[in-house]
Formats: sequence, structure tokens, C-alpha cells
Amino acid sequence: MLYKPRYVFRPGALEAIQRSRNIQTDKQLALYTGIEPQHLEKARAGYPVSTEVALRVAALQGDESYLAAWFDLEQPTAA
Repeated sequence: MLYKPRYVFRPGALEAIQRSRNIQTDKQLALYTGIEPQHLEKARAGYPVSTEVALRVAALQGDESYLAAWFDLEQPTAA
């Protein structure tokens, strides 16, 4: 079975992104990150996001290879 990595935002990462891009609302942040507005609170609380979202955010922040600035790798659970 292949493992598809998923990522969780580091604590405070979404707020740091908001400040660095002068994003004023959660709706703007959702549009910027590609996360549905109703799922932002889950993302803040550690709910995992896809690799695609992680790469998008890293690229928009200036370096698509530097995921560690914004994300931790989700730890897989035993099935």
C-alpha cells in the first residue's frame, strides 16, 4: 500500500501567512491557501491538508521546496 503524505499547519503558521500577505479576513485566507472557508478552523486545529495544498502555500510564500516553514508531516496511524 502506498502512503500519500499529508501535512498539518505548524502552530501559528496561518496567522503568520495572514500577516506576511496583509490578509484581513478568513475568506481571503481561504482563497489564498485553497482551503474551503468552513475548514480553516480545522486546519488551525491540526487537521491534515493534502500535499497539493501544502505545495501551493509554500510556493505562494516564496519557496515550494520549503514545506517545513509552514507544515509538519502528519504522523500515519496504524491501521
